[in-house]
This record gives sequence, C-alpha cells and structure tokens, in this order.
Amino acid sequence: MRVSGVVARVEEGYAWVDVSVAQGCGRCKEPGGCGGVNIARPWGPSGRTVRVANPIGVQPGEQVGLLIDEGVPLKAALAAYAWPVLGVLVGAALGTAVASPGGVDLSAGLGALAGGLVAALLGRWRGGGLSRGGELPLRLERAVSATGGCGR
Repeated sequence: MRVSGVVARVEEGYAWVDVSVAQGCGRCKEPGGCGGVNIARPWGPSGRTVRVANPIGVQPGEQVGLLIDEGVPLKAALAAYAWPVLGVLVGAALGTAVASPGGVDLSAGLGALAGGLVAALLGRWRGGGLSRGGELPLRLERAVSATGGCGR
C-alpha cells in the first residue's frame, strides 16, 4: 500500500511526513471498496504526521510516498482483532469445561475475559511481527516527477 505525503521536517536520520488518513488503498471510496480508512475518522483528524527513517535524504517540503508491505495490514488485523477474539472463545470454552454445575455462566465469563486479555497481551508483546524497536514498518519513496520518472 502507498500513501502520499509532504515532508514536514528532517532531523537525525528521520523525516516527519504529513499524510492524509483519508487516502486509503485506492478502492476505499469506490463501490465495493472496503472503506476501511473511514474507521479512523470519528476519533481523530484527517491528517497525521508520521516519523520514518530517511535513508534517501528527502528534504522538508518534498512530496514523498510512504510504502508499507502487503502483508503488514493483515498481520495488524490479526494482532488487533482475530487473536483476542480467538482468546475470548477459547477462554469461554475452558471456563465452561472447568465450571461447577451452578457456576457455568460465571466461569465462562471469567474464562472469556482471561482468554481475551491473555491473547491481547501476547499479541501486543509480540507486536504481531509489525515493528522492531518501536519503528513503524514504513519506507520512504520519492514522489513521481511530472516527467514520468519513478524517482526510485
């Protein structure tokens, strides 16, 4: 996935890039598109500044692209949603299995809570394989020039 942005500032090997959250994957606004980018709108502004390593030496004011590998959004979705839901289901099943006859609902509820919490913490601890050392898995690319060159 690629989004466009403008370099706001550069220091110590990093670039701060202003990006628009509303860009999405290119099909978000089309009929049949996922619309996934719309999930962020109620909780935040439509723009965001992202810090990314600057190995290509971009300068403030320069148009750039931010690239993220294809598998990263799926890994993020699994870490944020799928594993905790699976943890809730497994925890509820285990809580039901060990429950006394009169306390099945309580045991299932506590098991679901514990399973969801454990799965969420494990996903956060592992980071879902998304980043190492607190860095977002993003790469900078120079914007395509008006002459048609790719700028890579």
